[in-house]
Amino acid sequence: MKKLSCFVGLTALFLVTSSFAVVPSWQIVPAESHISFTATQNNAPVIGQFDQFAGQIQFDPNQLAEDQVTMVVNMASVNASYGEIADTLKSADWLNIQQFPKATFTAKDFIKTGDNQYKANGLLTLRDKTLPVTLNFTLTSYTTNNAVAKGTAQISRTQFGVGQGQWADTSAIKDSVQVQFVIAATKSS
Repeated sequence: MKKLSCFVGLTALFLVTSSFAVVPSWQIVPAESHISFTATQNNAPVIGQFDQFAGQIQFDPNQLAEDQVTMVVNMASVNASYGEIADTLKSADWLNIQQFPKATFTAKDFIKTGDNQYKANGLLTLRDKTLPVTLNFTLTSYTTNNAVAKGTAQISRTQFGVGQGQWADTSAIKDSVQVQFVIAATKSS
């Protein structure tokens, strides 16, 4: 009888612990992923992108409380439709890539907002300032081994000190910047 109760107890423990599956890790597919931004100068859009970024992604839409993401962007990889704009963005008044070579976004708070739609409440560190930022994204594809997330975030450039000196005035270059992203990934575990 003692062996039977021990067996039942171990079986119950196994069933309880097996219901908490490990959140899968994902590897970014760089050729299918991008991070871009749209700013507004003199009421016209200025579009750019970051060509180099990496991340650690642990995500399962059925285990949102366990999910976490860290993305690191190489600020020197900023690119724009005009080379002059990219050079200006790299300068000390803007991204200051010499002093602040990377930006980091981390999130552990994920909320389902609709069918395949989520928001990630996280922290963005840019120019050594860390502030809350919310990403809104849609899982456009999610299979056993592949996933694609597409989304946006709004940030205030002046809160991060992007655009200093004469550029701090938001009448010519608006304060709000929209970040767009597509992250394609394959399961790594």
